[in-house]
Amino acid sequence: MAFHISGKLCVLGVVLAVLITAFSVPAPDGVPLQVSPQVGLLETPRVFAGEISLEPLGPIANPRFVLRATAYNSLASQTDGTPHITATGARTRFGIVAVSRDMLGHDIPYGSLIRIRDLGNYYTGRGAGNYQSVLDGHGLFIVEDTMHPRKQQQVDVWFEALSSARSWGVRNVEVEIIRYGRDGPTLASSWSDFEATPQLLAAR
Repeated sequence: MAFHISGKLCVLGVVLAVLITAFSVPAPDGVPLQVSPQVGLLETPRVFAGEISLEPLGPIANPRFVLRATAYNSLASQTDGTPHITATGARTRFGIVAVSRDMLGHDIPYGSLIRIRDLGNYYTGRGAGNYQSVLDGHGLFIVEDTMHPRKQQQVDVWFEALSSARSWGVRNVEVEIIRYGRDGPTLASSWSDFEATPQLLAAR
């Protein structure tokens, strides 16, 4: 019986020795390998496949929406009796946008900062990027106004001149949320070329 137990211990000792040796083999030529992890927010949250439902894990970074985009001016015929005052009480200026009421409640509330990407004419798709320099020149736009209840999935960009609004026409745009509401954290745009991927570094 004692021999049987000692035999098992001997086998266990050999296995442990093999494992220790396998994990302690030095890198070729004595080059130490180092892993430098980098972290970034997910554009789409990971999903856990549960038995009953799929539960999202973590927030969506910089939510984006593809919307129909029109333009408006401070004219009573396009707004109301106080054409220079928005729904929040702000005074109209370039950089203010209105969003349709279906987007206001949850997706893009008042005070949100957004970045706009010009995707071209709404009907033909032509002219993508024609207004991008104008949009980028201003930077971030703020949601301070709303639209007629019949409008849905739409954003309205304020222009000072009627001619500018007419030239804009009806376009497709991609709207990226940079700050959710007035009190949310301001996030960096995810339209950059930065990629957060782990890198394996080797140094002598």
